[in-house]
Amino acid sequence: MLAKAVYGTIAALIVPVLLIAQCGLDPISGLNTISTAAQIPNSYYPGQGNPIVNALSVTVGTIDGRGSGTVLATGDLVLIMQMQGADINSGNGDAYGNGVAGGTASGYLSSNLFAGNYEYNTVASVSGATVNLSFSLANNYYTRTFPSGAKQTFQVIRVPRYYDLTISAAGSVIAPAWDGNTGGVVVLDAANVLTIDGTINLSGLGFRGGGGIQLTGATAGNTNGTGALTNTDYRWNSPVTTAANLTGGAKGEGIAGTSVYLLTTGNTTITTNAAEGYIDGAMGRGAPANAGGGATDGAPVGASTQNQYNTGGGGGANAGAGGQGGSGWHGGSGNVNTYPTGGYGGTAFTERSILRFIMGGGAGAGSANNSTGVTQYMSSGGAGGGIILLRANSYAGSGTLNANGADAIGVTGAGGNTDAAGGGGAGGTIVAVTRTNVTVGLSAVTASASGGKGGNMETYFDHGPGGGGGGGFIVSNGSFASTTITGGATGLTRTGSTSGPIDNVYGATAGSAGQLLTLGFAPVLKNANNAASPCGTLPVKLNSFTALLNNTAVALDWKVTHAIEFSHFEIEYSNDGLSFSNIGRTSFASSQSRYQFTHSPVAATNNFYRLKLVNLDGSYKFSNILFVNITTASKGLTLYPQPAREYVTVNVSALHTQRITLRLFNSTGVQVKEEQVQLNNGNSSFIIDKLQAFPRGIYILKATIDGKTVSKKIMIGAN
Repeated sequence: MLAKAVYGTIAALIVPVLLIAQCGLDPISGLNTISTAAQIPNSYYPGQGNPIVNALSVTVGTIDGRGSGTVLATGDLVLIMQMQGADINSGNGDAYGNGVAGGTASGYLSSNLFAGNYEYNTVASVSGATVNLSFSLANNYYTRTFPSGAKQTFQVIRVPRYYDLTISAAGSVIAPAWDGNTGGVVVLDAANVLTIDGTINLSGLGFRGGGGIQLTGATAGNTNGTGALTNTDYRWNSPVTTAANLTGGAKGEGIAGTSVYLLTTGNTTITTNAAEGYIDGAMGRGAPANAGGGATDGAPVGASTQNQYNTGGGGGANAGAGGQGGSGWHGGSGNVNTYPTGGYGGTAFTERSILRFIMGGGAGAGSANNSTGVTQYMSSGGAGGGIILLRANSYAGSGTLNANGADAIGVTGAGGNTDAAGGGGAGGTIVAVTRTNVTVGLSAVTASASGGKGGNMETYFDHGPGGGGGGGFIVSNGSFASTTITGGATGLTRTGSTSGPIDNVYGATAGSAGQLLTLGFAPVLKNANNAASPCGTLPVKLNSFTALLNNTAVALDWKVTHAIEFSHFEIEYSNDGLSFSNIGRTSFASSQSRYQFTHSPVAATNNFYRLKLVNLDGSYKFSNILFVNITTASKGLTLYPQPAREYVTVNVSALHTQRITLRLFNSTGVQVKEEQVQLNNGNSSFIIDKLQAFPRGIYILKATIDGKTVSKKIMIGAN
């Protein structure tokens, strides 16, 4: 569009002043349709430092190159989320985890429990690694690296915003797998309809499983921290920290830490970290928070000959607890209770709600002695499901949302690998809510956040299979076609002989079911410190905002489209362009697109007006500012400002009402734009915008007014 009408009289100069909207930029960029597989729309930044409540900035590290390459900019919507942050009791007993003796050695403490907190915000500006925010933080956020304490991480995610977004049947959306700093989360925001005919898939992209590692028995100098290793220990350091500790299976990753040995979904090579990752050790059956415990082998000590009574890894947890890993080889006795020291399952995250949620916990690894560096990964635990966070005015389509925990790989096939299997990863979290209480539109969409199956041990009999992963967490204010939050099944081993049926759970247990939470209202997902923030883009489009000066009164006129359950407009006035006050309110009517308001009397020479557009949930944004000067007379054709970059205001003085054509020519005389506009008797003003699309240079604007052709030069593209 070339021109937008802004009406005045002979003594009025009306100039728009561009501002960044309070709620961010309108959704005019980004994909409207995702029609190809494995698209990653979010950008991810690791958080740095420890920003506190009421802070107006966060510091971030380098953008994750696996995600979208779109960097943060002014007006962007962001999600800030605490991914890890939980303390555990690290004692070598059955109080491991939650500090309660006499139960399962699993869980977390109430101290320093920050994981799962999140908020939306908008970017005010970016300066290097500092992201300045439009709204003060509602939560504290923390980073801490091992060994100074249990690991704490948060990430900052850029959220692309759309008006209508369609994921076609051939399209799918994913996130980078969680890598200990970023990833594992998809966040989408649509002001109108989010149509899901394809898939959003975060299965196995959450917290990672403990990596299977081939170890042949602890040697001289081994220790659990207070003495030599035993087959009843709950934790000890890996060989990375204590070289003699060549036994056991690695714990999974979760809200309380990142294990020393890990396996990312889809890989066949484990990751070995330089740091142990858990206080007092990352090996053994104790389950840290929502992560599954690793195996405690029945015969841990004996150079090159032991770590052979292989027990299974425990399942990860989210809304449902993980299952316990299977027992170890009995030495020929046939007794499943000889070495019942498989990894404990992770503990369910009881703080879960619409305001707080986590990724699925990674499962623990089984113990392995017969594998090789090539096949050791088979004993790894499965990764948990990630987080899907969706917000729209309504939904449509018949697609699928998946945040399942990954099945453990299991020990299968030939090759002499007769080791234990890992547990299944926990289901992740799916949140799909609407902005307002409308027909939600999810009735044909399926959602699944089930726990992963524990790994089978198929190459021998009576060796530990893995425990099942706990079910995930699904939240919506509407009903899905179907939901799945089941806990993962146990792994199995053979019964009785190497050719026996694969039907024996052998001490392993299934994961518990997760939770489906159906809300009776449309929740407001925003920064809790600010009643009006940060909404995302309002479901309303301001097409025009104009002013007409008549003696001592200013008549404001504006038009809107795409208004969805909108609340009202507030009219604000200033005589200095800085301090605005409310001078009126106009309610929104769904059948009405044009609105008017008259301000009288106007005494000041300089007058500034803006609209505050307010949504039903209290979120808002501001219009551009109109400047009305009651002493500046316009004669003929005048332009402001000169030179121009993005827009120019055209002031036209006419003797009578008429319709004219504005024509813009470049320096070679070629017409590059044409627009017809309506003049009033007196002075009228129009905005020619989007000038940045033209090459820098001198242009001529021509018009025939009152039968006379007039022209003016305009410099476009000046710095």
